[in-house]
Amino acid sequence: MEVLWMIVLTVGLLGSHCEGAISCKNEDDEDVDWFILYKVKNGFNYVYTDSTNQNLRKTNKDVNNQAGVLANTLKPYFEKDKQSSDFGFIAYNDQPPTSNSVSSTHGHSKGVVMIDEDNVVWLLHSTPRFPFSHESNNFYPKNGERNAQIFMCVTLKSTESEEIAQHLKDIKAYKFEEHNPVKLTDSSPVPRARPYNKDLRSAGNSQFKRFVKQTSATRDPKAGDLYVTIADTLNTNLYIQTWRSDPNKADKHPPSVTGKGKELVTIMSVDTAAGKWNHGCDHSKWCVSETQDWMCVGDSNREPSQFERPGGALCINSKPVAEKFREIKKLSVKTLQPVIVG
Repeated sequence: MEVLWMIVLTVGLLGSHCEGAISCKNEDDEDVDWFILYKVKNGFNYVYTDSTNQNLRKTNKDVNNQAGVLANTLKPYFEKDKQSSDFGFIAYNDQPPTSNSVSSTHGHSKGVVMIDEDNVVWLLHSTPRFPFSHESNNFYPKNGERNAQIFMCVTLKSTESEEIAQHLKDIKAYKFEEHNPVKLTDSSPVPRARPYNKDLRSAGNSQFKRFVKQTSATRDPKAGDLYVTIADTLNTNLYIQTWRSDPNKADKHPPSVTGKGKELVTIMSVDTAAGKWNHGCDHSKWCVSETQDWMCVGDSNREPSQFERPGGALCINSKPVAEKFREIKKLSVKTLQPVIVG
Protein backbone atom coordinates (compact mmCIF):
# COMPACT_ATOMS: atom_id res chain seq x y z
CA MET A 1 0.00 0.00 0.00
CA GLU A 2 2.84 2.39 0.82
CA VAL A 3 4.50 1.71 -2.57
CA LEU A 4 1.20 2.36 -4.37
CA TRP A 5 0.78 5.64 -2.46
CA MET A 6 4.26 6.76 -3.49
CA ILE A 7 3.53 5.96 -7.16
CA VAL A 8 0.30 7.95 -7.06
CA LEU A 9 2.03 10.89 -5.39
CA THR A 10 4.86 10.88 -7.94
CA VAL A 11 2.47 10.76 -10.90
CA GLY A 12 0.42 13.56 -9.36
CA LEU A 13 3.46 15.77 -8.91
CA LEU A 14 4.64 15.16 -12.45
CA GLY A 15 1.22 15.99 -13.82
CA SER A 16 1.03 19.17 -11.81
CA HIS A 17 4.50 20.19 -12.94
CA CYS A 18 3.60 19.77 -16.62
CA GLU A 19 0.36 21.71 -16.24
CA GLY A 20 2.23 24.62 -14.67
CA ALA A 21 4.76 25.04 -17.48
CA ILE A 22 4.60 28.37 -19.26
CA SER A 23 3.11 28.38 -22.75
CA CYS A 24 1.58 30.53 -25.44
CA LYS A 25 -2.14 30.77 -24.63
CA ASN A 26 -5.38 31.24 -26.54
CA GLU A 27 -8.28 33.47 -25.47
CA ASP A 28 -9.72 30.64 -23.37
CA ASP A 29 -6.43 30.48 -21.42
CA GLU A 30 -5.57 27.12 -22.92
CA ASP A 31 -2.03 26.13 -23.93
CA VAL A 32 -1.18 26.36 -27.63
CA ASP A 33 2.09 25.47 -29.33
CA TRP A 34 2.10 28.73 -31.25
CA PHE A 35 -0.14 31.58 -32.40
CA ILE A 36 -0.12 34.54 -34.79
CA LEU A 37 -2.23 37.61 -34.01
CA TYR A 38 -2.78 40.45 -36.52
CA LYS A 39 -4.41 43.57 -35.07
CA VAL A 40 -6.46 45.97 -37.21
CA LYS A 41 -5.74 49.67 -37.69
CA ASN A 42 -7.60 52.15 -35.45
CA GLY A 43 -8.89 49.57 -33.05
CA PHE A 44 -8.27 46.53 -30.90
CA ASN A 45 -9.91 43.79 -32.99
CA TYR A 46 -7.67 41.23 -34.65
CA VAL A 47 -7.49 38.06 -36.67
CA TYR A 48 -5.83 35.05 -35.16
CA THR A 49 -4.52 31.58 -35.97
CA ASP A 50 -2.86 28.98 -33.81
CA SER A 51 -1.62 25.41 -33.66
CA THR A 52 -5.08 24.05 -32.83
CA ASN A 53 -7.00 25.88 -35.59
CA GLN A 54 -5.05 27.28 -38.51
CA ASN A 55 -7.92 29.31 -39.98
CA LEU A 56 -7.17 33.04 -39.82
CA ARG A 57 -10.27 34.21 -37.98
CA LYS A 58 -11.65 37.11 -35.96
CA THR A 59 -11.81 36.42 -32.24
CA ASN A 60 -14.16 37.60 -29.48
CA LYS A 61 -11.85 39.52 -27.16
CA ASP A 62 -9.94 42.71 -27.93
CA VAL A 63 -6.16 42.63 -28.05
CA ASN A 64 -5.97 44.63 -24.79
CA ASN A 65 -8.48 42.46 -22.93
CA GLN A 66 -7.06 41.43 -19.56
CA ALA A 67 -8.39 37.91 -20.14
CA GLY A 68 -7.39 37.73 -23.82
CA VAL A 69 -4.68 36.00 -25.80
CA LEU A 70 -1.83 38.37 -24.93
CA ALA A 71 -2.78 38.85 -21.28
CA ASN A 72 -3.19 35.10 -20.80
CA THR A 73 0.21 34.42 -22.36
CA LEU A 74 1.92 37.16 -20.34
CA LYS A 75 0.39 36.22 -16.99
CA PRO A 76 3.74 34.88 -15.67
CA TYR A 77 5.32 38.20 -16.68
CA PHE A 78 2.62 40.13 -14.83
CA GLU A 79 2.98 37.89 -11.77
CA LYS A 80 6.73 37.30 -11.74
CA ASP A 81 6.91 37.35 -7.94
CA LYS A 82 4.55 34.37 -7.78
CA GLN A 83 6.68 32.24 -10.10
CA SER A 84 9.26 29.63 -9.12
CA SER A 85 12.96 30.34 -8.94
CA ASP A 86 13.29 28.71 -12.37
CA PHE A 87 11.29 31.50 -14.00
CA GLY A 88 12.94 34.37 -15.85
CA PHE A 89 12.15 36.81 -18.63
CA ILE A 90 13.60 39.43 -20.92
CA ALA A 91 11.45 42.21 -22.38
CA TYR A 92 13.07 44.00 -25.32
CA ASN A 93 11.90 46.92 -27.42
CA ASP A 94 13.84 49.64 -29.22
CA GLN A 95 10.88 51.92 -28.45
CA PRO A 96 10.48 51.03 -24.75
CA PRO A 97 7.73 52.25 -22.39
CA THR A 98 10.12 54.67 -20.71
CA SER A 99 11.25 56.55 -23.84
CA ASN A 100 10.48 57.10 -27.51
CA SER A 101 13.44 55.25 -28.99
CA VAL A 102 16.99 54.10 -28.34
CA SER A 103 20.22 54.17 -30.31
CA SER A 104 20.01 52.82 -33.85
CA THR A 105 22.93 50.53 -33.01
CA HIS A 106 20.22 48.29 -31.56
CA GLY A 107 17.92 46.25 -33.74
CA HIS A 108 14.46 47.60 -34.54
CA SER A 109 13.21 44.58 -32.62
CA LYS A 110 10.46 43.99 -30.08
CA GLY A 111 9.50 41.00 -27.99
CA VAL A 112 9.22 39.16 -24.69
CA VAL A 113 11.00 35.91 -23.85
CA MET A 114 9.94 33.91 -20.77
CA ILE A 115 11.53 30.73 -19.46
CA ASP A 116 10.86 28.16 -16.75
CA GLU A 117 12.24 24.69 -16.07
CA ASP A 118 10.29 23.17 -18.96
CA ASN A 119 9.62 25.74 -21.66
CA VAL A 120 10.61 28.96 -23.34
CA VAL A 121 7.87 31.27 -24.64
CA TRP A 122 9.04 33.67 -27.36
CA LEU A 123 6.60 36.44 -28.25
CA LEU A 124 7.77 38.63 -31.17
CA HIS A 125 5.78 41.71 -32.16
CA SER A 126 5.85 45.14 -33.80
CA THR A 127 4.24 47.35 -31.10
CA PRO A 128 6.19 50.27 -29.57
CA ARG A 129 6.13 50.55 -25.77
CA PHE A 130 4.83 47.01 -25.32
CA PRO A 131 4.34 45.65 -22.72
CA PHE A 132 3.44 49.01 -21.27
CA SER A 133 3.23 47.79 -17.67
CA HIS A 134 2.90 44.73 -15.46
CA GLU A 135 -0.78 45.49 -14.88
CA SER A 136 -3.08 43.18 -16.83
CA ASN A 137 -5.54 46.07 -17.31
CA ASN A 138 -2.85 48.43 -18.63
CA PHE A 139 -0.32 46.36 -20.55
CA TYR A 140 -1.26 47.47 -24.08
CA PRO A 141 -0.02 51.00 -24.92
CA LYS A 142 -2.53 53.58 -26.13
CA ASN A 143 -0.30 54.51 -29.07
CA GLY A 144 -0.52 50.90 -30.24
CA GLU A 145 -4.16 51.34 -31.22
CA ARG A 146 -3.79 53.47 -34.35
CA ASN A 147 -1.73 51.25 -36.63
CA ALA A 148 -2.07 47.58 -37.51
CA GLN A 149 0.36 45.41 -35.51
CA ILE A 150 1.42 41.76 -35.54
CA PHE A 151 2.41 39.23 -32.85
CA MET A 152 3.88 35.74 -33.18
CA CYS A 153 4.24 33.45 -30.16
CA VAL A 154 5.97 30.08 -30.07
CA THR A 155 6.38 27.62 -27.19
CA LEU A 156 9.78 25.93 -27.19
CA LYS A 157 11.50 23.47 -24.89
CA SER A 158 13.76 25.14 -22.33
CA THR A 159 16.74 23.46 -24.02
CA GLU A 160 16.33 26.06 -26.80
CA SER A 161 17.03 28.95 -24.43
CA GLU A 162 20.62 29.37 -25.63
CA GLU A 163 19.40 29.65 -29.23
CA ILE A 164 17.03 32.46 -28.28
CA ALA A 165 19.67 34.20 -26.18
CA GLN A 166 22.08 34.01 -29.13
CA HIS A 167 19.43 35.53 -31.39
CA LEU A 168 18.81 38.48 -29.05
CA LYS A 169 22.53 39.13 -28.82
CA ASP A 170 23.05 38.98 -32.57
CA ILE A 171 20.17 41.39 -33.34
CA LYS A 172 21.42 43.63 -30.49
CA ALA A 173 17.98 43.69 -28.90
CA TYR A 174 17.44 46.55 -26.44
CA LYS A 175 16.46 44.86 -23.18
CA PHE A 176 14.43 47.29 -21.09
CA GLU A 177 13.53 44.83 -18.34
CA GLU A 178 14.92 41.53 -17.07
CA HIS A 179 14.11 39.02 -14.34
CA ASN A 180 16.57 36.19 -13.61
CA PRO A 181 18.37 36.98 -16.90
CA VAL A 182 20.94 34.26 -16.14
CA LYS A 183 18.22 31.81 -17.20
CA LEU A 184 18.48 33.24 -20.72
CA THR A 185 22.15 33.29 -21.64
CA ASP A 186 24.12 31.62 -24.39
CA SER A 187 27.50 29.96 -24.28
CA SER A 188 29.07 32.00 -27.09
CA PRO A 189 31.15 35.02 -25.99
CA VAL A 190 30.78 36.86 -29.31
CA PRO A 191 28.10 37.41 -31.96
CA ARG A 192 27.89 34.85 -34.75
CA ALA A 193 28.94 35.83 -38.29
CA ARG A 194 25.96 37.30 -40.14
CA PRO A 195 23.79 36.68 -42.04
CA TYR A 196 22.76 33.24 -40.87
CA ASN A 197 19.68 31.14 -40.23
CA LYS A 198 18.94 28.31 -37.81
CA ASP A 199 16.17 25.72 -37.69
CA LEU A 200 13.99 25.49 -34.58
CA ARG A 201 11.40 22.99 -33.45
CA SER A 202 8.58 24.10 -31.19
CA ALA A 203 7.60 22.07 -28.12
CA GLY A 204 4.88 20.53 -30.30
CA ASN A 205 7.41 19.78 -33.08
CA SER A 206 6.29 22.49 -35.53
CA GLN A 207 8.99 23.66 -37.93
CA PHE A 208 10.40 27.16 -37.51
CA LYS A 209 13.47 28.97 -38.82
CA ARG A 210 15.09 32.06 -37.33
CA PHE A 211 17.07 34.58 -39.37
CA VAL A 212 19.70 37.11 -38.37
CA LYS A 213 20.53 39.59 -41.10
CA GLN A 214 23.73 41.31 -42.14
CA THR A 215 24.29 45.02 -41.63
CA SER A 216 25.48 47.38 -44.35
CA ALA A 217 27.27 50.63 -43.52
CA THR A 218 26.78 51.67 -47.16
CA ARG A 219 23.04 50.85 -47.03
CA ASP A 220 23.33 48.25 -49.75
CA PRO A 221 19.91 46.51 -49.91
CA LYS A 222 21.34 43.25 -51.20
CA ALA A 223 23.44 43.06 -48.03
CA GLY A 224 21.34 44.86 -45.42
CA ASP A 225 17.76 44.05 -46.45
CA LEU A 226 16.41 41.29 -44.19
CA TYR A 227 13.94 40.18 -46.85
CA VAL A 228 16.64 39.65 -49.47
CA THR A 229 18.27 37.21 -47.05
CA ILE A 230 14.97 35.42 -46.39
CA ALA A 231 14.04 35.17 -50.08
CA ASP A 232 17.46 33.85 -51.12
CA THR A 233 17.58 31.34 -48.25
CA LEU A 234 14.08 30.02 -48.84
CA ASN A 235 14.57 30.24 -52.62
CA THR A 236 11.20 31.89 -53.23
CA ASN A 237 9.62 35.22 -54.12
CA LEU A 238 8.25 37.08 -51.10
CA TYR A 239 5.15 39.19 -50.46
CA ILE A 240 6.18 41.73 -47.83
CA GLN A 241 4.44 44.12 -45.44
CA THR A 242 6.63 46.65 -43.63
CA TRP A 243 6.26 50.21 -42.39
CA ARG A 244 6.71 53.26 -44.64
CA SER A 245 8.55 51.87 -47.65
CA ASP A 246 7.31 53.76 -50.70
CA PRO A 247 6.58 51.50 -53.69
CA ASN A 248 4.84 54.41 -55.46
CA LYS A 249 8.30 55.63 -56.45
CA ALA A 250 9.16 52.25 -57.91
CA ASP A 251 9.13 53.36 -61.54
CA LYS A 252 12.24 55.46 -60.90
CA HIS A 253 14.40 52.49 -59.99
CA PRO A 254 15.38 49.15 -61.51
CA PRO A 255 13.46 46.09 -60.25
CA SER A 256 14.43 44.95 -56.77
CA VAL A 257 15.57 41.34 -56.99
CA THR A 258 17.84 39.22 -54.86
CA GLY A 259 21.10 37.50 -55.63
CA LYS A 260 19.14 34.45 -56.76
CA GLY A 261 16.77 36.52 -58.89
CA LYS A 262 13.84 36.29 -56.47
CA GLU A 263 11.29 39.12 -56.50
CA LEU A 264 10.36 41.17 -53.45
CA VAL A 265 6.72 42.23 -53.71
CA THR A 266 5.25 44.91 -51.43
CA ILE A 267 1.76 44.34 -50.05
CA MET A 268 -0.25 47.54 -50.51
CA SER A 269 -3.50 46.51 -48.78
CA VAL A 270 -4.96 43.63 -46.81
CA ASP A 271 -8.50 42.35 -46.35
CA THR A 272 -9.09 40.29 -43.19
CA ALA A 273 -12.10 38.96 -41.31
CA ALA A 274 -11.62 41.80 -38.81
CA GLY A 275 -11.28 44.63 -41.35
CA LYS A 276 -9.46 46.12 -44.31
CA TRP A 277 -6.61 48.60 -44.34
CA ASN A 278 -3.91 50.03 -46.56
CA HIS A 279 -0.14 49.90 -46.51
CA GLY A 280 0.39 53.27 -44.77
CA CYS A 281 -1.69 52.27 -41.73
CA ASP A 282 0.24 49.10 -40.97
CA HIS A 283 3.18 49.05 -38.57
CA SER A 284 3.60 45.27 -38.76
CA LYS A 285 6.57 43.57 -40.38
CA TRP A 286 5.79 40.24 -41.98
CA CYS A 287 6.19 38.33 -45.20
CA VAL A 288 4.82 35.22 -46.84
CA SER A 289 6.54 33.11 -49.45
CA GLU A 290 5.08 32.57 -52.89
CA THR A 291 6.16 28.92 -52.63
CA GLN A 292 7.61 26.72 -49.86
CA ASP A 293 4.78 27.71 -47.44
CA TRP A 294 6.73 29.97 -45.08
CA MET A 295 5.30 32.91 -43.17
CA CYS A 296 7.67 35.16 -41.21
CA VAL A 297 7.43 37.91 -38.61
CA GLY A 298 10.43 40.21 -38.87
CA ASP A 299 11.71 43.26 -37.01
CA SER A 300 13.09 45.34 -39.91
CA ASN A 301 11.50 47.69 -42.41
CA ARG A 302 12.59 47.97 -46.03
CA GLU A 303 14.20 51.40 -45.76
CA PRO A 304 17.86 52.28 -46.32
CA SER A 305 18.26 53.44 -42.70
CA GLN A 306 17.29 49.93 -41.60
CA PHE A 307 19.99 48.28 -43.70
CA GLU A 308 22.60 49.67 -41.28
CA ARG A 309 20.88 48.12 -38.26
CA PRO A 310 20.95 44.53 -37.04
CA GLY A 311 17.74 42.53 -37.18
CA GLY A 312 16.10 39.22 -37.77
CA ALA A 313 12.92 37.22 -38.20
CA LEU A 314 11.12 34.08 -37.06
CA CYS A 315 9.39 32.01 -39.73
CA ILE A 316 6.90 29.16 -39.48
CA ASN A 317 6.58 26.46 -42.11
CA SER A 318 2.83 25.81 -42.43
CA LYS A 319 0.80 25.43 -45.59
CA PRO A 320 -2.49 26.60 -43.96
CA VAL A 321 -0.84 29.67 -42.43
CA ALA A 322 0.96 30.61 -45.66
CA GLU A 323 -2.22 30.16 -47.70
CA LYS A 324 -4.25 32.36 -45.35
CA PHE A 325 -1.68 35.16 -45.39
CA ARG A 326 -1.42 34.94 -49.18
CA GLU A 327 -5.22 35.25 -49.30
CA ILE A 328 -5.48 38.43 -47.22
CA LYS A 329 -3.03 40.39 -49.38
CA LYS A 330 -5.12 42.23 -51.94
CA LEU A 331 -3.15 44.91 -53.77
CA SER A 332 0.58 44.32 -54.15
CA VAL A 333 3.33 45.66 -56.39
CA LYS A 334 6.78 44.46 -57.34
CA THR A 335 8.95 46.75 -55.31
CA LEU A 336 12.07 48.42 -56.50
CA GLN A 337 14.97 49.69 -54.54
CA PRO A 338 13.44 50.96 -51.26
CA VAL A 339 13.51 54.71 -50.74
CA ILE A 340 12.83 56.91 -47.74
CA VAL A 341 9.35 58.44 -47.64
CA GLY A 342 9.09 62.19 -48.05
